[in-house]
Amino acid sequence: MEEKSLKEQLKEINEKLPEVKNPKEKKFKLPWKARLGKAKLKKGYITVEVINENKEIDFKREPIGDGTVKIGDTIHAIDELDVFTYKGKPFAHIPKTKLNPWNPLSDYLNTERTYDGKRLGKNEIYGQKYIMARMKADFIKTAKKIGWGATIFILAIIGIIAYAFITGK
Repeated sequence: MEEKSLKEQLKEINEKLPEVKNPKEKKFKLPWKARLGKAKLKKGYITVEVINENKEIDFKREPIGDGTVKIGDTIHAIDELDVFTYKGKPFAHIPKTKLNPWNPLSDYLNTERTYDGKRLGKNEIYGQKYIMARMKADFIKTAKKIGWGATIFILAIIGIIAYAFITGK
């Protein structure tokens, strides 16, 4: 067996190199449950990347109401500085344990938040008033729902009693 010289081996490799197919790079695709259509955009929805406590990432679509987003059982404040776009649709990165979204550009741009003219820096307090307002509004909504249910129940009992008196049964 003859051993090929290094030059011959390089020539063979260079001849076979175009034949080797380069694997295509897969593009990132947003999960279906997080995609936004025109109807959801008009209703004020946003795609949210939820960063959980165990560093697991979920994608969801949630409505923005009063400057807040409710993810499961937690409420998070959202500001226009924290809303990015993905293919022309609004997108935010929100850690589950934080009040405010994560803005990867805030460290690089040295953006500081202001609240009533006061500089806050990079702390978490700017969203607390929005979250408290949302919690109060949600509490009032649930209280109204309970009130309507109790009212209907009481009216039904009064109707049964009135029917019993009228018919004499």
